[in-house]
Amino acid sequence: MSDDSEKSLTPYMLVGGPLLLLGAFFNWPASDYIGERGVQSLVDEADTLMPLMIMASLGTIIMFGGLYLLNSEMIENAKGMNKQLLTVGSILIVASLVGFIIGMGSNVNVISAEMTDVDEINEEQTWASELDRTTSQENFFDTGATAWALSPVTWGLAMIIIGLVAFTTQRPEAAMDWFLPAWMPLGTAFLAAPILNDPSYFDMIFPVTILAHILLGALMMGGKIVLPKCP
Repeated sequence: MSDDSEKSLTPYMLVGGPLLLLGAFFNWPASDYIGERGVQSLVDEADTLMPLMIMASLGTIIMFGGLYLLNSEMIENAKGMNKQLLTVGSILIVASLVGFIIGMGSNVNVISAEMTDVDEINEEQTWASELDRTTSQENFFDTGATAWALSPVTWGLAMIIIGLVAFTTQRPEAAMDWFLPAWMPLGTAFLAAPILNDPSYFDMIFPVTILAHILLGALMMGGKIVLPKCP
């Protein structure tokens, strides 16, 4: 389309957001640790992590925003049960975003706490003791882990719904027509991560899932993938 106002932001968000998030993921020190070790990994690099956290936050918001727009565009072209499924998918996408934001917020609190003074006398904006600060940091970190725990499930289910609706709306003919339906097995593999509880599996499936979003955005930019429409 020649009119810039009619261009869709969706593919650009699906490319830009995941790239930011993937870069932050590979450089985030606490990605492979839990509990006390996770807190300590953040504390050790507290002075340099805020720019990385900003990158991760922007990437998350942009990526899930793009996924939500993709889902919304498909809703406009859907009917009946497919429309209902995509409505559920939009709820799952928002739930995934909320889980990520809470998780990253907990890490911000751990970092901020390390930069806040310990003062047994001054009661304003200080920790009463080192133990008080450490206990709070561990609570922050555990809260984030709880928020993140099921985000692969909600995110994976949203991907399954998008793939299923794409498949049932327009049966694939060309090779590129299989890209969105392929999100069904990929989403299933991703939502299995909390069940398997294997860090090495998550470290493998998470980047693959992110790359699937980047590829979708890039293919949409190039006109190789067009969202299916009801006949």
